[in-house]
Amino acid sequence: MKTRLFLSILILTLFISLHAVGNIVFYADFEPGSKEAKPDAGVNDVKKYKPENAGTIWAEADFKGGNIGGKGAMAQTAEGCGISGNTPLPGVDDFTDGIIQVVFSFGDDDSFGVQFRRVGDDKGYLVVFGYNETSRVLFMSLEDGCCPSGQCLDQCGCENGGKEIDSVPHGLGAGLDQTNAVPYLGRVEVKGDNVKIWYMELAEAKNLFADSSSLGDPILESDKATTKGAGAVGVWHESWGMGRIDSILVTGPGGFDVDVKDKLTTMWGEIKTDY
Repeated sequence: MKTRLFLSILILTLFISLHAVGNIVFYADFEPGSKEAKPDAGVNDVKKYKPENAGTIWAEADFKGGNIGGKGAMAQTAEGCGISGNTPLPGVDDFTDGIIQVVFSFGDDDSFGVQFRRVGDDKGYLVVFGYNETSRVLFMSLEDGCCPSGQCLDQCGCENGGKEIDSVPHGLGAGLDQTNAVPYLGRVEVKGDNVKIWYMELAEAKNLFADSSSLGDPILESDKATTKGAGAVGVWHESWGMGRIDSILVTGPGGFDVDVKDKLTTMWGEIKTDY
């Protein structure tokens, strides 16, 4: 309880300063009438998220794990490999470099991820945050067939040493909670050929709206994002029944504003001292 109280106070304080953070081009917190949403509160309407696979069913939901800034979230309510696939973020279709960040929780053992620089069915990249079924973080290319809509990772040969560009153990352990009680943070930072990936429990993260150095070393880094050009950003899932997502954030090139990063670092210190 003390940890959740601390986290709630901290996140709400960060939200007060979120409007000052430069370079955010998309932010969905799924709260009605949100003033923090970017470009406007319309991004919180679940009906605007159009899955490429008709079997994917997004619905409004609460986030049991103590989500950022309120109770709202988006849940995927179907199940099975056949409903797997990508859902483009509304209006985010010209991403080249920047940060993609999502808070999420698991209702089953399957994987969640994000796509970027997506053009059509065979150009772009996919980052997967594995869980119980896939105990790794994976970076892969759509050009290598990873992974067509309607298929799980093992069905397209892109799991645990298959066609993926790179993968590493996620280090979260085995037998992880599958009741949406534990929120996780995933961040992907893209600069040219370079991709850095962070994956951790939300409670372990620092400065969620600041430079990536606040999160420590990335769990995976690759210089093989060689397919250039602007493309869409999307949220991807693999048979992800009842998983929740919240606080979807995308920046432009350059990430977060440096001055605001310093301000948030000071704020973290003050909150830790007080609590």
